[in-house]
Amino acid sequence: MTSKRRNFIKKLGATVAGISVMPLSANQVPDVQKSKNTLKERKELKKYSVKAKQLINETACIDMLSTFGDDYHKRDGKSLTELWETVPGSFTKEDYEFVRDAGMNVFGWGNMIPAYDDMLKFMAVQNGIIASNPQYFERIDSKSKLENLSSSKKIGMLMTNQESSHFRTVDDVNLFYGLGQRVSQLTYNGKNRLGCGAFEDVDSGITEFGKQIVRRMNDVGMGVDVSHCGDMTTLGGIEACEGVPALITHGGCRTIAKGLARSKTDEAIKAMAKTGGVIGIPILRFMVSEKEPVYIENFLSHIDYVAQLVGIDHVGIGSDQGLYTEDYADLQLRKDTLENAPAKYQCHTNEDYLLTIEKLNHPFRVYDIAEGLIKKGYKDEHIKMVLGDNFKRALSKIFKQ
Repeated sequence: MTSKRRNFIKKLGATVAGISVMPLSANQVPDVQKSKNTLKERKELKKYSVKAKQLINETACIDMLSTFGDDYHKRDGKSLTELWETVPGSFTKEDYEFVRDAGMNVFGWGNMIPAYDDMLKFMAVQNGIIASNPQYFERIDSKSKLENLSSSKKIGMLMTNQESSHFRTVDDVNLFYGLGQRVSQLTYNGKNRLGCGAFEDVDSGITEFGKQIVRRMNDVGMGVDVSHCGDMTTLGGIEACEGVPALITHGGCRTIAKGLARSKTDEAIKAMAKTGGVIGIPILRFMVSEKEPVYIENFLSHIDYVAQLVGIDHVGIGSDQGLYTEDYADLQLRKDTLENAPAKYQCHTNEDYLLTIEKLNHPFRVYDIAEGLIKKGYKDEHIKMVLGDNFKRALSKIFKQ
């Protein structure tokens, strides 16, 4: 099958038929580390302060929108993403230790899959990876699993979709909930049966069908994401979340990133915050600034802005990238990505065609985020909230036991 990735022009093929889910017996399951970092510290971590490492070790760090994999390094002739998806047992102890040392505990496994059949196949692949690697992965589908993640030391996988067209009927929400999906974005950039995306010239708002879907998502315990929705659909989707936190898993602040359709207005951020929701700030250059140059300070300024506008309780991380970012692609692919991206993204890069932000365009980015917040003078408890506690709180309220 073809799994539609978040990247603008790239589609990664993933073979479903070759996966057989074979849970390991007790004597086959190796022990996992009982600390976030392995006993011998990686060289990549030596440059970070003791305080930053401590904060990350004490926090269940959450990236609410990530493709998780690695499309740019190969093993056995396949990218690591493709290998992990198609070859049972290919996710090794070394892979596990690398991901754990990188600092993130929970990944919002985000793809854009509008078709019902394709989403069924995607869920089969992702569930297969988790079920065949129970010593390394935990599907985050309940409050208790979210709470127990720190003690288990497993990698938490939160199954999401950046579209909701796979919900053909309201009852399909229950079906995909049963398969493990826990967050769904109402629309992508265009219009669907639920509402309008951010790239529509006219946003007519959330539809009656969209409201029914949101109500059912609220009832079963599935998070409502309005990241790519147009302004009217965003507000309508948030309003339909009665008594349940609404999520903006990956988006910037339009007051700072002026004129960007994929950014959120102050009105939307305030409405989201009133529900107890959280906005995740992405690491894409064009999502945090409308022009070059772009630095980590631009990313951090969005955290500052949300904290000042509605409180530190309502901002987190939504990288919109995998472990390795698109910057690891070769130069020609980076050029092609820029040239083929929809104009309404208003993409821009530096002279090296980097789409993401230096210091954040690598697997250990959460340490740089922590260091940046420390330098800005944020309290330890507030840094932990940004790194993961805010999304953990919101998800705990959304999930039904």
